[in-house]
Amino acid sequence: MREPSGELMRAVAQAYGLGEPLGPPVYAARGELGRIWRLDTGRGSWAVKELLVPAEEAGARKDAEFQLAARKAGVRLPRPVMTADGDVLFDGGWRVYEWVDLADGDVVTGAELGIVTAGLHGVGHPAGGPADPWFSEPVGRSGWEALAAAGGEWAPALERALPDLLALDALVTPPGRESLTTCHRDVNVENVRRAADGGVVVLDWENCGQARPAWELAKILVELSPADAVTAYRAYRAAGGPATVAEPVDFSMAIAEQGHLLEFYARRALSPAESEENRARARARLSTMLDRPLTPARIDALLAAL
Repeated sequence: MREPSGELMRAVAQAYGLGEPLGPPVYAARGELGRIWRLDTGRGSWAVKELLVPAEEAGARKDAEFQLAARKAGVRLPRPVMTADGDVLFDGGWRVYEWVDLADGDVVTGAELGIVTAGLHGVGHPAGGPADPWFSEPVGRSGWEALAAAGGEWAPALERALPDLLALDALVTPPGRESLTTCHRDVNVENVRRAADGGVVVLDWENCGQARPAWELAKILVELSPADAVTAYRAYRAAGGPATVAEPVDFSMAIAEQGHLLEFYARRALSPAESEENRARARARLSTMLDRPLTPARIDALLAAL
């Protein structure tokens, strides 16, 4: 991992009007879509995001609009910063947010996740288009068979999971456009964090887009322990969350995303064009996901608990 040059950071600071950098950027974190660098300037501290996946200005403007609408509705998040020309992206590969100090090692509770999600679903930001296939369409039998044939150290675990994965695909039903709104689509304990000054803050908005609130809620619940899922659901409903999770079809988004993530990580782990850092992260993610995959039995158990 190479630190961005001082010249590049000065260019970013100038484009966004951040002030003169007081020193080199400090690495803070990374996800699948980018690395976060903290940049301190004469005007304050900023989260400079180095994009690892290509982005377009039109898409970035849409997610920034949703972020601003969510802030106005009372959801706490780092304010997105625009360039002097009103753009979200700089040079196609950088964007900037205000810096928020987070509490170290303090994981939010299921109840807090439920309350935050209710707030997000209360924004009511227009969807602006059909559902993304990544979140609404299954991998399908041919896709699973190709993935299993590609090999890799995870292939035996994938083979064992195939009957359940194929059964899950049969549950996925594309949503009607009238049921969609703009959702965060990546709410979890990594992206909802406790702020150092108290309360919670929602991070990583670049995945936001069209979804059914009930499907996003179901996806959030399956990533929690059974007890935390029940707590989160009750807190969501008590906070005025509009969605209900009541039948297997409500897990369509969770099923579709699980499949596409397994495809994505397997291809990245096998690609010689990827960095060793990316391949290692992909192998670790595959191991974690296949160790406890979403299955029809888990869906039935969660519905019974709810």
